[in-house]
Amino acid sequence: MIKKHPNHIALGIGMMMIGAWLMANDRFFQWPPYAMAFVNDDVWGGLFIVIGLALILWVLDGGESVKWNRRILSVSAGAIAFLTAYQFMIWVATGMYHSWISNLIITAFVLIMARRSDTRDDKDIN
Repeated sequence: MIKKHPNHIALGIGMMMIGAWLMANDRFFQWPPYAMAFVNDDVWGGLFIVIGLALILWVLDGGESVKWNRRILSVSAGAIAFLTAYQFMIWVATGMYHSWISNLIITAFVLIMARRSDTRDDKDIN
């Protein structure tokens, strides 16, 4: 199973590590100042951890459901794209660099994974 979907495992571990980083750093986001309590809430890190766990569980469950693969990759792409855009906006507004470039690369990685997902022989498409 893991040999069949190593990218999903790597992405799942990466999403969980990003989530743990967000949860461990209570003042990571400094902009906008009036929203710091909201944007630094541990719920965002928890969301990344849940997405990472979902990816890993999908692989460990056999990795056969195209429907769940699409859903999980879509949520993964949305979460990392949002994080990338937010970090880019922080850089533009304040000049403080956040890792938006590496997150942009991760977003591209997720989109490539979704594009290459094979759906021709799956019976669980709907």
